[in-house]
Amino acid sequence: MRVIVVGTRGSTLALTQTRFVVERLKENWPETEFKVKTIKTRGDEGASPKEQNIFVKELEEALLRKEIDIAVHSLKDLPTELPKGLKLASVPKRVDPRDAFLGRTAKRLEDLPPKAVVGTSSVRRKAQLLAYRPDLLVKELRGNVDTRLSALGNGEFDAIILAAAGLIRLELRNRIDQFLDPEVMLPAPGQGALALEVRLGDDLAEELAYSLHDPLSFARVQAERAFLRGLGAGCLAPVGALAQVLEDGTLRLEGVLLSEDGKSYIRAEIEGEPGEAEELGLELAQDVLAQGGRELLGAGPGWGGVKT
Repeated sequence: MRVIVVGTRGSTLALTQTRFVVERLKENWPETEFKVKTIKTRGDEGASPKEQNIFVKELEEALLRKEIDIAVHSLKDLPTELPKGLKLASVPKRVDPRDAFLGRTAKRLEDLPPKAVVGTSSVRRKAQLLAYRPDLLVKELRGNVDTRLSALGNGEFDAIILAAAGLIRLELRNRIDQFLDPEVMLPAPGQGALALEVRLGDDLAEELAYSLHDPLSFARVQAERAFLRGLGAGCLAPVGALAQVLEDGTLRLEGVLLSEDGKSYIRAEIEGEPGEAEELGLELAQDVLAQGGRELLGAGPGWGGVKT
């Protein structure tokens, strides 16, 4: 049997995620040999977060060149429309999708004083922060997790907002002061989930990847990504979405589209069967567009019509 090459970015978080995936694959396929290949992306080289697909393009090109067999992504970075010849083969069980509040002295978002400085590089987080606390000052925060934690510790910020899943995977859960309630901040579509991407026609790689697939996690992120795709908004727009499977098996999808300053927003929700996840996401997007979402997108700096 051939060696299966698993591709990943070289950040600490990406490598941690990929090691987790490879360990699970080895458990399921003990006779198969796996090799991890690190690939540098434009995002790792400091490309602007306002560019598209900066964390996935090089991995996808390596897949198409057959340099790797499985690419491991953070799902929120993966375009909703994949390049020709590639396939999303698997979504493993999702980790907590919420955003996390880390304060220098305050332990909750509500405890921050007026004009406190909060760090984030996400327009989605910025917009929702300002919608909830317009008295805050939101400033750009970039870099890997260690760099962002250092900026908080050095006193550059009174608080920072990070994805809870990344901190959990890096065994830094103790640094989280507050998990932000989705009523306050809806996460990015797909946040907290991983994506295993393969070449179309590579049946072995697809079978291996699919052994880690979690159908309920997939239904949830499928609904969220369909909502984003239905808006036609792209990665640059302040869009949040969260799908949850309720105790009775119903899938509930909540979505929000905001202006960058948080002063205007449209929030809506829909419920249905998990098997209709994509249709629910598209229907919710149409609802938001009909409530004024087109005008919001039209006012944004190049948000509309961008595939993500």
